Amino acid sequence: MAERPHVTDLLDAVARGEEQARNELFERVYLELKRIARSQLRRSGDWMSVNPTTLLHEAWLKFSRTDGRELQGSTHFYNILSQAMRHVLTDIARSRVTTKRGHQMIRIELNEQIEQPETSLAELLAVDAALERLQACDAELAQLVEWHFFGGISFVDIAKLRGVTERTVRRHWDMARLFLANAIESTPES
Repeated sequence: MAERPHVTDLLDAVARGEEQARNELFERVYLELKRIARSQLRRSGDWMSVNPTTLLHEAWLKFSRTDGRELQGSTHFYNILSQAMRHVLTDIARSRVTTKRGHQMIRIELNEQIEQPETSLAELLAVDAALERLQACDAELAQLVEWHFFGGISFVDIAKLRGVTERTVRRHWDMARLFLANAIESTPES
């Protein structure tokens, strides 16, 4: 996988309110964000009627509504955009789901691989609900899932960002997976 463009200087300029920096940032990260969008759409399955370009642009619009001051470097920036893409997909999924009695949620398992097989609409919503429950219990574990699973950030990079060992990150990943699996399994059927 190619190295992600580092954009910390541009992010600092965006935080200062420089509009040209925001435009240059978009141009510099466009291909990487499109790769992330493709990856998320592959996981979403055939039911998704949005293409990678549209998903990327919708996520960018969400990002553009912020002033960029809270960003803590390139890795955090990519996580924020990945999270925005996840929210766009979840919003689309929620708008399509009609809840009926007997609608069954399907249990899925998160693993270390970024590329996942196609995910059904119900699975995407189940993961999102479980991730929200994890966020309420342990924000750092939820952030780890977003960074690694949705953002494609490696355990090595997450360890560097958090100032811990890769082994610690992997241990936290295992805890997050266990929590999410239990949360998805205990989700009541609609």
